[in-house]
Amino acid sequence: MLNQTTQQGRKRNYRRGRRGSQRSFRIVLPLRAFASSAVECLNLGWFDLDKPYRPNILLLLALIICLLAVPTRQAQQADRQNPPKQESKAKKPPISPHVVLITINGLRSDFVVSAESQHLNIPTIQSLRSKGSYAVGIESVFPSQTIPAHASMITGSLPADHGVTSDYSFDPENPSQSRGPYKSAKEIKTDTIFELARRMNLVTAAVGFPLTTDAAINFNLPDTAEDFLKASAAAEIIEKHRPNLLLVNFTSFDAMQRRYGLLSAESLKSIEAIDGLIKKIIDATEGARTAEETTFIVVSDSGASKVEKEFNPNVMLAKKGWLASDGQGRIVSWRAVAQPFGGSAAIFAKDPKDEEFGHELEAFFKQQADKPDSPIWRIIPRRDATKLGADPRVSLYLDAAPTYAIKAKTTGAPMTNLTKGEDRTARGYAPSRVEMRALFIISGNGIKSGVQVEYARLIDIAPTMARLLGLEMKTARGRVIAEVIK
Repeated sequence: MLNQTTQQGRKRNYRRGRRGSQRSFRIVLPLRAFASSAVECLNLGWFDLDKPYRPNILLLLALIICLLAVPTRQAQQADRQNPPKQESKAKKPPISPHVVLITINGLRSDFVVSAESQHLNIPTIQSLRSKGSYAVGIESVFPSQTIPAHASMITGSLPADHGVTSDYSFDPENPSQSRGPYKSAKEIKTDTIFELARRMNLVTAAVGFPLTTDAAINFNLPDTAEDFLKASAAAEIIEKHRPNLLLVNFTSFDAMQRRYGLLSAESLKSIEAIDGLIKKIIDATEGARTAEETTFIVVSDSGASKVEKEFNPNVMLAKKGWLASDGQGRIVSWRAVAQPFGGSAAIFAKDPKDEEFGHELEAFFKQQADKPDSPIWRIIPRRDATKLGADPRVSLYLDAAPTYAIKAKTTGAPMTNLTKGEDRTARGYAPSRVEMRALFIISGNGIKSGVQVEYARLIDIAPTMARLLGLEMKTARGRVIAEVIK
């Protein structure tokens, strides 16, 4: 039980945070935080000028300048066009005035549960888990990719609802996949936790978080790439501005395991570094004197699976005469085409209303799946994919067999061994698979200790954050994970 002075301080801090968001901000992060990062990087050998293949110190300086100059234009415009207004008061009072959501791409839940046997040195993450509550595994979305998963975390909705159904947009009329991933918050069709918080006059912040470009967030650094810079920026925002809601995404672990493999020395080193960066963020709340008032949520977007072989369904479609390509492998005509997601693929029919052809497609791939050592684990027809909240335009999905990843090649062999330089892990598989189970840990203010959640989904994150902040996400499909809240 907090004493009266602490309770009064908490109330003052919460009111201060709400008043502070009625103004637009320009991010002015002091140079000293990034200078210290520069020194740290020099010590680690990141910027060795004698090695031409390493970025030089000018790159770090350029990053610093860019970060210092980033204004929150979207927040300013939102204030002018839509001044913050009070919505109907929440039925329940806020539980925690500060919520920090930290996401780690591609971290399997079972790796953290058995961290010692997997040789993971992650004392900060383990401390949060032991002091708070956790899930054995949290279910991702389908396909289990980074951007649709993060969209579901911040909306509480499934991909078919929020509109971000894969990492890259796909135009079945062309047919082609975009060269760059989704980035803009404008792509999201449903309400987000940061929009709701801002409407209720809370201070919001995001660092390197997917789908926050163009977002009306008070302190926003959507394009920060390096994890150590993200942690430095997040710590500075906490110390200077005490946001009510902070979103941070770390990506280096998944990059290392894709390049070097599951539980490789490089990936282990990366997750240990991220553990230290999480500690830096927690320490910042101590410096800001908000630690006792902060709830920390550490989540991954999905797990990952080992890859040894590749499967090319477009080659099969071409052999059936349903797809044709030129000498460069570019599709010139088609009746059906596959969009790969790594561990799965969507099969589009040019005429989605042609149900007879849809049944023919399903029968063809089912025949392939029934063969011994098939690269297809199972067929997910449209009726089942709809229940998963997947793209409703798709005729059917292919879920790859273990050790297989699905590619977009239109020529060559349907199945090949992994070649040098290809990713050694994949995601995108059906979320029900054990290796796709994501991490969920919640700890700190307002959270029970020692509760093990038997079942939860990524779409439960946003409603839970909203409840902690005293808000309500009326458009969310997910639930509040009430069993972890005091």
